[in-house]
Amino acid sequence: MRWSWLLALSLAAGAQDRWVEVRSGPFEVLSAAGERPAQQALGDLEQFRHIFGRVLSREELISVWPIRVLVLRSGRRSEPPTPPAMGRDSFVASLIADTAPPREWFASLARILLDANARRLPARIEAGLLEYYSMVRINGVRITVGQPPPQPNLDWARIHLLSLHPDYYGKLRPLLFNLQQIADPEPAWKNALGKSATEIDKEAAAHLAAGNFQTEVIAARPLNPRTEFRPLPVEPPRAEIALADLRLVQGRHSEAQNLYEAALKIEASSPDAREGLALLALQRDAQEEARRHLQAAIQAGSRSARVYFEAARLEGDGEKALGALRKAAELNPQWAAPHIAAAERPAEPSGRVQALTQAAKLAPRQASLWRALAEAQEQGGDFRAAGRSWAAAEQAAADLDERERIREARRSLDVRRLEAEAAARRREAEEKERELARLKEEALRRIREAEARANRELGPPPAKVEPWFETPRPSGKVQGRLTRIDCLRSTARLIIQQEDGKLTRLVIRDPSKVVVLGGGRLEMVCGAQKQPRAVVIEYFPKPDAALGTVGEVATIEYR
Repeated sequence: MRWSWLLALSLAAGAQDRWVEVRSGPFEVLSAAGERPAQQALGDLEQFRHIFGRVLSREELISVWPIRVLVLRSGRRSEPPTPPAMGRDSFVASLIADTAPPREWFASLARILLDANARRLPARIEAGLLEYYSMVRINGVRITVGQPPPQPNLDWARIHLLSLHPDYYGKLRPLLFNLQQIADPEPAWKNALGKSATEIDKEAAAHLAAGNFQTEVIAARPLNPRTEFRPLPVEPPRAEIALADLRLVQGRHSEAQNLYEAALKIEASSPDAREGLALLALQRDAQEEARRHLQAAIQAGSRSARVYFEAARLEGDGEKALGALRKAAELNPQWAAPHIAAAERPAEPSGRVQALTQAAKLAPRQASLWRALAEAQEQGGDFRAAGRSWAAAEQAAADLDERERIREARRSLDVRRLEAEAAARRREAEEKERELARLKEEALRRIREAEARANRELGPPPAKVEPWFETPRPSGKVQGRLTRIDCLRSTARLIIQQEDGKLTRLVIRDPSKVVVLGGGRLEMVCGAQKQPRAVVIEYFPKPDAALGTVGEVATIEYR
């Protein structure tokens, strides 16, 4: 135990220096080399954020996590700078005082800022941007761009051409903006440059072959690091934890373990040290140990979203895990991972759509998120929203093969929509048929009940059955136009002209006995009819030689 403590003290020797901290935007710079190196490093970082934000058409670039940079003393035994990488609760990096960072360092920083602030761009464009801005040189307010990397390639040459060639000066920004808005890149190239991507590639290849790469000094952000960034002292055990976080991203886990434990010796309830030890335990798959450290961090009042996220992963699918995920999302509203994890847990379809919607907004470059959201929206029947999500997935695809797979799925959306609508119509029709059958059955039941009640009220049927009486039905029928009515003393004679021109004469002896079919009343206008009406007349055949009629009218139907 004594030797472990002595080893921890030796590892933490660097933390015993007087550390200071300066902050601006997403950057936290901790320095063991004095105030001026810390201020100068933060000034360079802010200048880089400024020029990179300008090409992305963003005023203030953000980061999902803080970017914590440790400025270490220079000397013969100084370790190389560590490019920014995700650590415990921040991106962690190191610089050497009064030493320019290598190109890999700025490339990593550019990748972090690009991922957090831009939608997916074509892979060759993103590669060129990272290579181009990795070579930036910052000297106070003097920023030089355009310097070629050791082995320039076509992707770098394309960005160099579009950034510095007089024919394209100022056109890279609208090109990048357009490429982020639509899935098909060709219109973006045409609108911004007036040329296709293939034409620009040919010019970039010639530009690369010529090897005449000019540089340019561009306008920097007007700031004075010495006056704008106020240094603050770093209180223990923050320096020990910052060094431990650096060792964590460097993969020097045993040193990180000892530094976290040394921090606990200084502050027994340090939630940051507990979090670091939990992450190291998870890397060893020591879940119970990790759970113990995470619970201790939570009880100590941790404000780290990572603590609650890892605790939720260890809890499983219960309500407690969902509560931890909600807390993680609250502590870091820019982080998509808690929403993704919530969407993967059993829940109502609407809850899954809601979680995926939020995750896709926070991480719009992840095509898999948009695709999962589109599929969830389809399952919920919201095909219009699914179409928008498929389009976003296509735009976020990392390569042409993935984009084509998504495009094919998007093309079949209409087919799936029509099939779903047809299935919905079938279900609706079947439901209506079932409801109609139910109503018919209910009506029949009520009729039977009414009949049963009536029979009970009437009592038993009479012993004698009365014979059925039915009036005689007319056997004659004529159809045609009523052309004339002769009004005689007590009778009326109707003359009907049939379609073949034949005339039929019928008599009405008692108008009260004539039935008018279809409603209305008997129309008796004597003489020739000005507008002969079409009629259908049924009659009893009873010829009357004196009147010249063939029968007596029984029913008349006007048409």
